[in-house]
Amino acid sequence: MTRRTLMGASMAALGLSAMPLAGAGAATERPIRIRHYVLATHDMEFVCDQIYEVLGLPPMPRKEGPGVTEQYGFYSTMLKVGTTMIEVVQPIKPDHLLNRWFDERGGDGGFMVVMQTFDPDALKARAAAEGLALTRDMMFKGQHMLQFDYKHFGTHFELYKYTPEEDWWGDPRNRPYPDARVASDVVGGEIAVEDPEAIAAQTARLFLARQEGTRVHFEDRTLNFVEAKGQWRGLVALDLKAREKVRVGDWARIGGVKLRFV
Repeated sequence: MTRRTLMGASMAALGLSAMPLAGAGAATERPIRIRHYVLATHDMEFVCDQIYEVLGLPPMPRKEGPGVTEQYGFYSTMLKVGTTMIEVVQPIKPDHLLNRWFDERGGDGGFMVVMQTFDPDALKARAAAEGLALTRDMMFKGQHMLQFDYKHFGTHFELYKYTPEEDWWGDPRNRPYPDARVASDVVGGEIAVEDPEAIAAQTARLFLARQEGTRVHFEDRTLNFVEAKGQWRGLVALDLKAREKVRVGDWARIGGVKLRFV
């Protein structure tokens, strides 16, 4: 196995045990931001090679020795498209929770949306008001991490209060990530659920975003919730901002996720 990288934001979930809301203090709370997406696969190297080719992205340099995530039972490669991280993960252990997720889903797919919160306590208060239980609320590698049940939202929503604020997983400030030749950023994603409008409304309330039908608009990203009937449930597509208009409308399905140029 090659191209193993430093830890990704999904480490805690994988291997470890902009519109303000009404209410006191809400007007001053900073909107939650989407920082990266996680794709889970049985063959990380194959999926990464496909992403490199479709996005015109030079392969990440290989690192010698075992990767940091391997102690938690999975391989990880971090890619950067504009200001967005894409993480590709592959389980090592047969009994790893990713393998159970594969069995449940029926194969590779979009595993997680990772966000940044600036006020975990306010977020937890909103979750309690919505009757939502957190599946994780812990410190991990110096970062406060919160996670919501993917069976409710269709995909894993995992949030961090990063310290410092720009210290996202994957170290985008300091690592020399190459630029994608045909895409300037990841501007959104699509999540398949049973009741798209209801889940979109709750997502908007919970994460201080703006709802427009089944679309939830964050500051610089959009999540669109669609009907799961007839397709896999969860994160099923990512929208990439094409650098050239001629590429708009092109798409490729990689690792169970549709990459669309918009």
